Amino acid sequence: MQTDPSDGFVLTGDVDWASDDCIESYVEAAAARGIKPTLFVTHRSAVLERLAQAGLVDLGIHPNFLAGTTHGDTIDGILDHVFDLVPDPIALRCHAFFDNSHVAMAVARRGITVDSNLCCHLQGNLQGLRHWNGVLRLPVFFEDDVHWTSGLDWDFQHHATAFASPGLKILNFHPFMWAMNANSAAFYADNKPFITTLSRAQAVERRYQGRGSASFLTDIIEWVERNGRRFVTLSELASATHRRMVGGRVSPQ
Repeated sequence: MQTDPSDGFVLTGDVDWASDDCIESYVEAAAARGIKPTLFVTHRSAVLERLAQAGLVDLGIHPNFLAGTTHGDTIDGILDHVFDLVPDPIALRCHAFFDNSHVAMAVARRGITVDSNLCCHLQGNLQGLRHWNGVLRLPVFFEDDVHWTSGLDWDFQHHATAFASPGLKILNFHPFMWAMNANSAAFYADNKPFITTLSRAQAVERRYQGRGSASFLTDIIEWVERNGRRFVTLSELASATHRRMVGGRVSPQ
């Protein structure tokens, strides 16, 4: 029986301005399988706040530092915006995994202690990293849009060996892409205008009918269950990884 959270799978999702119906259906589907995801928040959502209050989801922040961002005009202004959305975030992941020294210093000053701001798609033996700013960095093992960008298929059996490898297993499935079972950049581009407004009925009507991101997540969950593995929260993984990195001793904050 697996007991160490650092060996668990973690479901996360970058909200990326998805509609309330996308968010709600994503969290409900996870809860039905006993999974509590961590969602990285981009905008205010009463539904997301309600789900968090109900204990069905943990919340992180997802600041957008890219050109044209609506989050603010400066690093501190952008952080003000996302901290207003989630005053006590579990962790940080920047939109598009944006990173530079100025952002790293600013988030550390704001008290961020955990980030998941690096994607190492399907790489085995991933471990927690201590960023130079003092933040514990937990790399992402799988991300839906990176999967199609890499030209990889959606047959889980072709990737099962990677999922069975040692190391951290943080998954990133965007609620909108999951709702649409998106399978490619072209399909995503065709449906991108619906991100902020997609209803459950529209998702059923427009979702991709073959193998895609949603079917792949179902395959992962079923594989985890069959193989005696389990899902843990990002917070649980962070605590276990921290203990392992300091030899079982919790270091002063």
